[in-house]
Amino acid sequence: MVTTRAQGLIAVAQWAGIFAPTVYGAVTAQYSMTMTSLAKLAPPKVMGKLWFDIYQKGPSWVLPAVMASVLSNGYLAWQSSSIDSTRRNLYLVSVVSVWFIMPMTFLYLEPGVNGACKWKIQSLLADEGFNLPPQQSFMPGVRQQTASAKSKTWADTASMKELISFWASINHVRWVGGFVSAAVSGYATFYL
Repeated sequence: MVTTRAQGLIAVAQWAGIFAPTVYGAVTAQYSMTMTSLAKLAPPKVMGKLWFDIYQKGPSWVLPAVMASVLSNGYLAWQSSSIDSTRRNLYLVSVVSVWFIMPMTFLYLEPGVNGACKWKIQSLLADEGFNLPPQQSFMPGVRQQTASAKSKTWADTASMKELISFWASINHVRWVGGFVSAAVSGYATFYL
């Protein structure tokens, strides 16, 4: 039997499990599309400054949105496990659809295109005193260099436009993950 407290937690989790990945997907899509347009129009230094400004804002909203979705949909899967295996499995799909964003970011984007963009920006803005220290710990950070040697070489030969266009194309995968998570969670909540 579900208690009133559990019903309240379920309702909050249902709301957060749909809302958080929707917000993540929408903001990420908007950033990707905006930067794609700017990459066609802005001079390299302006592109670099705009990208870096958007990039630095990521930790303030990406992790909270992703974790709210993961925890909410994980809780809903746990609550559904003894009642409805289809619903439980859908909530688990929702968890995986949005959770993959974190390892993708830390293990692929940071040493790859994010690091390459930061490396390129540092060379473009050297005359303005822009300098990022090397990564100091296991966890990458937005205010430190995270580029692998291969990414540094890529950044030295690519234009800022090419780097930002590639970043946006990879980011499209991330926002799709957010929307898939929201849609699957919504289906499990409202249609089963």
